[in-house]
Amino acid sequence: MEHIVDNVNKLELTFKTIDLKGRVPATDSIEFLSVEEPYREGRRYSPFVRVRYALNGIKQDKAFPLDVDKGIFLSIDDDVLEERLRPIAPKIVKILQEHAMQQSVERRDSIRMTLKEHIDDIRNQLKKGAFADEAAVSNGIVNRLLHTLEWPIFTPQVVIPEFGVEGQRVDFALCHPASTPRVFIEVKRVGNIDKGIRQLFNYAFHIGVPIVILTDGQKWRFYHPAGEGSYEDRMVKEIDIIVGNSEECAKSLNRYLNYKTVQTGEAAEVIVEDYKSIVNQRKIEERLPEVWNELVQEKNEKLLQVVREKAKYKVGHKPTEEQVLAFLKTLERKFETNPKEDSRLNFRDEKQEKSLNFRDGRQRRSPGDPFVPILNGEKIGEKLSAIDTFDKVIKKLVEMFSLQQVIKADSERVILSTDQSEVDHSPNHPARQCGDYYLSTNHGNGDKERHLNKLTDRLGVELRWGPK
Repeated sequence: MEHIVDNVNKLELTFKTIDLKGRVPATDSIEFLSVEEPYREGRRYSPFVRVRYALNGIKQDKAFPLDVDKGIFLSIDDDVLEERLRPIAPKIVKILQEHAMQQSVERRDSIRMTLKEHIDDIRNQLKKGAFADEAAVSNGIVNRLLHTLEWPIFTPQVVIPEFGVEGQRVDFALCHPASTPRVFIEVKRVGNIDKGIRQLFNYAFHIGVPIVILTDGQKWRFYHPAGEGSYEDRMVKEIDIIVGNSEECAKSLNRYLNYKTVQTGEAAEVIVEDYKSIVNQRKIEERLPEVWNELVQEKNEKLLQVVREKAKYKVGHKPTEEQVLAFLKTLERKFETNPKEDSRLNFRDEKQEKSLNFRDGRQRRSPGDPFVPILNGEKIGEKLSAIDTFDKVIKKLVEMFSLQQVIKADSERVILSTDQSEVDHSPNHPARQCGDYYLSTNHGNGDKERHLNKLTDRLGVELRWGPK
């Protein structure tokens, strides 16, 4: 690595050298030795590089200037030499691009390790209640993680605190180019994350920001604001620094919030792809009951045959088609509830469109009633989200009985297990680690409620649902 002072511009430049020996074909008497890239303060200074070469086996003091952006050599006065060098330039540019990509991967891996260490330390401080208000969360958590993700937090045109939008202010605007927001971050007090989402989306709408983030320091929610549906529908990812895996939290932060990927637009593209994947998965889940019912109604021969053969393997006798069809029609009733209505079921939902008549004899709800689980007369999760309420009920059951008893009552092993692989999960909804066991988050709010109803029935515990 070579350090040179540019006396004209008064800049100190660093030249990084990339070896070219054997990687670029020689042309007659010219052998290409290396490329020297100019850097200033750790960043590429210009698109112009120097290509060192040997002539007839002798290393030359001069170098060929190369414009990486245009892929051409510059200032070659000899037309014959320029013609010979022309096909070489793109090959060198490709080598530089591959080298940059490799460095980026290595840098991200390094950042991820550093992020993990920061997350572990932040987790310990959160558990001690070290962040008392929004200012503490902003300074002690958000700025700390942004700095680790390579954001120049002391450059006010890039990381802008209290960014003004329509007479209001967003806690952080992350910009590229300078003063052009690409990410909005709204910060709340720890435990108060459910407030402020409407305001944040309004800000994003006025500016056209592709990524918005809501955090209370412990939880981080990443949104694609240009998506469709409710705010919750447009949430692409949620991480929880206290209960989540540190490495997974680091990957998510690096995926959506790394300075380089925001600069290049990669982060915005990734969040759109992840949103589309979630929407497609949601559509599949909504339509699968319809597909199943159509197969039964059509008396699909392949379906009937598969069930008959499996039954023969299990019991030694093949049932008739009428027997199989009658059984499948009993399953049909399980999908009578409209999946869209079912997916909206939320322990804190204020806009229930229909009351829900439970087939297991539980009470009918009145439209619009917000409700919470009541376990042995105790209300649980009055101010929590659906998944956190679900989590708290499970923890309460583990306290009342034992972990093994609760796991045994969950005979299907879809809710919780000490083995992460046994728990129902997906890339977008990984299992949540809760002490000695893992808890599934890969189901809608209606399913959460049904899971709890079944589990408490098997344990012989009274579970009711009442207003907040």
